[in-house]
Amino acid sequence: MNRYLVGFNYHEPEAYDLYRKSVAEDFESSTGIFITAESSEKAISWGEQIAAALLKVENSDESLNWKEMGYHAWIEKDEAKSSWRHCFSFFQTVKTGEMPNFRKMGTNAYLEWAKANGSKYVK
Repeated sequence: MNRYLVGFNYHEPEAYDLYRKSVAEDFESSTGIFITAESSEKAISWGEQIAAALLKVENSDESLNWKEMGYHAWIEKDEAKSSWRHCFSFFQTVKTGEMPNFRKMGTNAYLEWAKANGSKYVK
C-alpha cells in the first residue's frame, strides 16, 4: 500500500452565493487528503468519492453531482514541491473505503487550523 496526496476541487455555499450575485468571479475551493491505496488510480477514485460527499455535506444538498459540475481530482506528484506543503498537517489520512471527518475539512476548518498553527495570514 502506498500513500497518495489527492487534491480535488468543489465549492462551498457562501462563495457560490457571491458568485451567483456577481460579487465574486470565482467560487471554487480546493483541498487535499492523504489516501492509502494499492494504486494511484484507486486513490483518485476514492478521492473523487470523498470530494462528491464533501460537496454535498458543505452545501447541505444531496442533489449536487460533483462530476457533472465539472470538478476533478488529481495526485500531487511531488509533495516536496507542492504548494500545500505548509498545511500537510491539516490534511487527514484515510484508507481506501474510509471517509474522513468532514467537519475537519473545508474553509472554516482550515481557518481554525491555521489560527491554531500560528499562520501569519489568519488573525
